[in-house]
Amino acid sequence: ARYKKWCDDYFFIPARKEHRGVGGLFFDDLITLENGADPLPFVKQVGEGFMPSYLHIAEKRSKEAFTEAQRQWQLVRRGRYLEFNLLYDRGVRFGLDGQGRTESVMVSAPPLIAWKYQVTTEPGSEEERLVEILRHPKEWI
Repeated sequence: ARYKKWCDDYFFIPARKEHRGVGGLFFDDLITLENGADPLPFVKQVGEGFMPSYLHIAEKRSKEAFTEAQRQWQLVRRGRYLEFNLLYDRGVRFGLDGQGRTESVMVSAPPLIAWKYQVTTEPGSEEERLVEILRHPKEWI
């Protein structure tokens, strides 16, 4: 719960009053765990648990057809990802302030994005459902 809250707090776009994604967990500068233990075993467990979970979802979704409107929505959401990174992400700002490698920062951006003015969603649509979650994060577990 602690790392989920950290994620929700960090990945927030104040001007839009929405989060960059639907959730997850986030931690940085993790020197020790709350109980004073070395965080390395915890970090390894997170990494080892992620791929089996993600691959199952990606494999299932990769077979689903999508419309051009859904593709455009995906590109808009990728634009929000880039917006967050350029405006708020500590690591990106560090890289762009001349203390890091600007090319490395920029190459990490999605290769295709879209910007649209005042994007709205259709009532009852999956896109509207997503925006509601982005504005009011869920406790998934």
